[in-house]
Amino acid sequence: MDIKIEVGKPHERTLKVQVEWSEMEPGFEKKLTKLNKQVNRPGFRPGKIPRKIMLQSYGHSVLAEILDETVQAAYYKGIMDNELSPIDQGSIEDMSEFDIGKDLEFSLKLQVEPEFKMFDYKAGFKITKNEYTATDEDIAHALEHLQERFAEVEIRDDGAVDGDLLKGDLQYLDAEGQLIEGSEVADRYIKIGDGVFGDKVGKKLMGSKVGDEVSFDIPAQTKDAEDLHIRMQVKAVETHILPELNDDFAKQVDPKFETLDALKESSREDIQKQLDYDVLRAQDQNLANKLVEETKLEIPEVMIEDYLGKLVERVRQERGADVNEEEVREQNKERAIWELSWYLIRKKLIATEKIEVTDEDVEIKLDELVAQMPGDAEKMKALYRDKQYLPQIKDDILEKKIFAHIESFAKVKVKKATSKEIGGYHAHSH
Repeated sequence: MDIKIEVGKPHERTLKVQVEWSEMEPGFEKKLTKLNKQVNRPGFRPGKIPRKIMLQSYGHSVLAEILDETVQAAYYKGIMDNELSPIDQGSIEDMSEFDIGKDLEFSLKLQVEPEFKMFDYKAGFKITKNEYTATDEDIAHALEHLQERFAEVEIRDDGAVDGDLLKGDLQYLDAEGQLIEGSEVADRYIKIGDGVFGDKVGKKLMGSKVGDEVSFDIPAQTKDAEDLHIRMQVKAVETHILPELNDDFAKQVDPKFETLDALKESSREDIQKQLDYDVLRAQDQNLANKLVEETKLEIPEVMIEDYLGKLVERVRQERGADVNEEEVREQNKERAIWELSWYLIRKKLIATEKIEVTDEDVEIKLDELVAQMPGDAEKMKALYRDKQYLPQIKDDILEKKIFAHIESFAKVKVKKATSKEIGGYHAHSH
């Protein structure tokens, strides 16, 4: 089998294939002989049907099988020998007349992943890393949530007041006041006066009763975000009588806390851990954004369409058949281009830098996962080694290595601040 490759339009490759009959003949004869033993033909014993009759009756069906196998073999040989990453099944063109004893010629046209020059991150680049510190207000808010868990609940019929909780179904609206498809959130609790539900929003919510429909806007929490437009169908108004914050309350939350101060300190540590985790996630996103923005990538339309087609199917499964396909595609096209760009950059990084996950890496990660879990650690590790979980664990390790590699070439400017700059930890985390 002789295969030559031609480069056509961007992302297009054509495999020119030539196969001599002598290469295909053994397979043809083997299939014909096997079929001879399987068919029942009056006047002949199995396996004893004359070759001329077999060729007349079954020759072309066997030849069709050989053709299909040859095309498939050419496809895989062509992409492996030429290190191609196809993004479609390809199309066959210019096939010669094929028959027993004849050589075969055809062209196989493929769309492939784009070749590109990656941003030279190794030359160094600048990036800002925000680090946030938990505040006393964050601790107070966390304690309020704990108080809510142990609160006595009374149903209010005469209209909500500051501090009450509204339970209802939320719908998110666009700037024109039209419902954003798929944005409904059922049975959501919001507390009047709490975080983004204070000030002007809180005033709009006060006085609400069961059955009311109330609309309000939540101002953008960061400079890059947009205001949220929300409509709420009120299903319940609750007044929560909170327990007093003291040492007894701390013990009620967990007997290990002997004092309220111990509970506060534990809450601060938990909040800071989450803030630190959020900072790391944001930093990884910034690094990925930098490489996507600086790498000049043209994503083939077929890749974008495949991505959006699969997304539409997922949305349809989640919401049912009533899906505006064009709207889903339009709203997600920009994200599709970013995701595909990062996929290609990530793939190239793994290959060029030979980034891999070792058995030792996996064991270290499993030790981390089971460290805080009760029970037999080895049994838990065995569970995580199952094929259902292990691929994701390995991918998480690989992702961490990729970002560590990129960041090693970055000049990171650290900006320290309190969580107030992101609207408070409670607003940030929700």
